Amino acid sequence: MTSTRSFAGNMVVQIISRAATVVIGLLVVGVMSRSLGESAFGEYTTAFTFLQFFGILVDFGLTITFLVMISEPKADASRIASNLFTMRAVFGVIFYGVAPLFAMLVTPWSDAVRAGVAVGAAAYLLASSTGILTGIFQKEAVMWRAALAELLNRASILAFAALFAGSASVALMAFASVLGNVVWLLATLTLAKPFVRLRLSFDRDVWLEAARRSWPIALSTFFNLIYLRGDILFLSFFRPASDVGLYGLAYRVIDILTTLPVMFMGLLLPALVADWKAGRKDEFARHLSRAFSFFCILGFPIILGAQAVSTALVTMIGGESYATSGAVLQILILSVFGVFFGGLYGWTVVALNEQKRMTWAYAATAALSVIGYLVLIPRFGMWGAVWVTIATETLIGLATFAMVWHRTRALPSFAVAGKALICSIAMYLTLVALPDVHVLLDIAIGCIIYGALMLATGGVKKETLRELLPRRIAQHERP
Repeated sequence: MTSTRSFAGNMVVQIISRAATVVIGLLVVGVMSRSLGESAFGEYTTAFTFLQFFGILVDFGLTITFLVMISEPKADASRIASNLFTMRAVFGVIFYGVAPLFAMLVTPWSDAVRAGVAVGAAAYLLASSTGILTGIFQKEAVMWRAALAELLNRASILAFAALFAGSASVALMAFASVLGNVVWLLATLTLAKPFVRLRLSFDRDVWLEAARRSWPIALSTFFNLIYLRGDILFLSFFRPASDVGLYGLAYRVIDILTTLPVMFMGLLLPALVADWKAGRKDEFARHLSRAFSFFCILGFPIILGAQAVSTALVTMIGGESYATSGAVLQILILSVFGVFFGGLYGWTVVALNEQKRMTWAYAATAALSVIGYLVLIPRFGMWGAVWVTIATETLIGLATFAMVWHRTRALPSFAVAGKALICSIAMYLTLVALPDVHVLLDIAIGCIIYGALMLATGGVKKETLRELLPRRIAQHERP
């Protein structure tokens, strides 16, 4: 079991590496959006969004199932890792092989989008093989290894995207992702060697057990993706590619933020599983309440800060031609509430092994989102997509919370959340009162003001910060 100090150390690593990844990710978006222009960037966004739907079939819920299976007592991590890695590779070859054919025969998209799908399928195949191994680093509390591999990936994509910028095309930018994901896979395999012995394995019992556990997660994730990514696909059917590009740039900022609950809950899930299986309900509830407070500390300043800096941020990334994306981001950022708390309670549902019972909620939300997209996007374009996304994210966040509360009766404390909200409002009012400065300086000032206010009000305590400075980054790392 990972100690509190080891968990804190891994959180420090994750936060620092995530900050670096965010910066590099925004640079990648900036290079691509500026070199491609709104229309071609919209085509690129459409191609990669389309591939994410095939990614659900490839993943089949195996990423979360893998982490749960290796977190259980007496689990044979090497055996489980080898078999699930092989499952993911087989599914990847099948479904990513079909994706370009499906795009060519069924969709009304341009040749550029279809080329992006064909090249991007290879990038997704490489990423899918890498993603499942992250569970090893989460279980062993050595997330610096996963962070290093991901940073090498993002830096490689940035380098190749910059290299291709002079003769930019959708296919070339997709190829930059292919090359970057090759680096990611090789780095991850190398860094995972001390913990598991990987080989291609076809153990029937492991495959069947993984499939039995995974299919409800896969089905739920598919429904989840419909309301998360359906906006871009339906927008591409009813509106020009330039609208998709403008909406897509704002959504890429949200995309980066969606990795935060995955990062945090990936570290917390083993503890939740162990506490619940051992009957430690009070400890389970404390973990859940602290996670709720953590997401409030992050979420409120992000949402309110975006109201002050969104237009300046997107124009810094993509240029003045993307100014409309700033207004989109101001509203779309409200979906962060649903993203964070849907992630928090959605992963908790998995820890409770209640994913089958949640399938109906994901299916209903997906159905409502499709109706919303079909009704509102043809009439209101990207603004219709924005409001449907916010509504569905909020709905699923409430549904997952209701399921967890019904099963555990665990309620969060709102003391820290209230302080985070008040401090975020004060930060926002200060930012709008300041004279115009560069957006990065605005963000830095906002972070300093918010951090100082949270310390002054006790929303974040100095003792807590000291706990986040471990003597060793990962106490349980093997020599």
